[in-house]
Amino acid sequence: MKKVLLATTALVLSAGFAAADVKISGSANMGLKYDEGNLSYAAKKTAGWYEIDMDVIGTMETDTGLTFGARIQLDSNYADGDQSYGAQTFVSGAFGTFTIGAVDPIADDYGLTDIGFDGIGTDNVAEDAAYTGTADARWDYTVGAVTMGVSLNTVSEDYGLGVAYDAGMFNAALTYDHEDLTDNDTTSLLLGGKFDAFYGEVYVTNNDLRDTSWGIYGSYKTGALLIEASYADADALADEAYGIGAKYDLGGGAKLAGGVGSVNGDTVADFGVTFSF
Repeated sequence: MKKVLLATTALVLSAGFAAADVKISGSANMGLKYDEGNLSYAAKKTAGWYEIDMDVIGTMETDTGLTFGARIQLDSNYADGDQSYGAQTFVSGAFGTFTIGAVDPIADDYGLTDIGFDGIGTDNVAEDAAYTGTADARWDYTVGAVTMGVSLNTVSEDYGLGVAYDAGMFNAALTYDHEDLTDNDTTSLLLGGKFDAFYGEVYVTNNDLRDTSWGIYGSYKTGALLIEASYADADALADEAYGIGAKYDLGGGAKLAGGVGSVNGDTVADFGVTFSF
């Protein structure tokens, strides 16, 4: 599970209504990955990697204050090459934002922070029991420091609920997800805290099929350098995961990052650059 902060470039258009905007934003990374047990996408221990995520968002505002919009996500990476795009339509107002299309379940918004430029996979072990269903519609609402939401699949009847609180020095999120095909329920809790240059996370999740998995993450920031470490364990897996890493802020939205550790008994590592635009 990943969180991406995107810088935006706006193109302002006029088409006879109150206001219309088209915003293009994106993020990408490139580097090398290593897995002692062979990389799944390369069938060898070491290989190059890239990933590109592009968002095109168009919005218009009505005279009554409602905002209608559409979003197209253009994603590509080394493993899959050219991928199909995800599309969404949404409406926003005092009631929050209602979205229909290629949306993520609420529970996918929260998970353990990973290490490395693309991630060495310690978070995957922590989130092993965070099995979520699918969604094609969701509602999101924020009031003050509280964010809440509901996601559902109108075809398969999967659904999820979530609420999060962010007070700056402390943040927490609680989510519940129901996957209809296997009648599987998942509950997850994420707690985070920041004190001066230190930041830490504790994540735990449980579902009916894979019991419990959990993880901890900690980081320390000094100047442009961020040093980080994490540990994770899962009941359904034979081994644990742990790692250390570092990120160096190059400025302008670019970072040099890398990590090394062990995931389910295999030594893993990555090194590369991330940037946003």
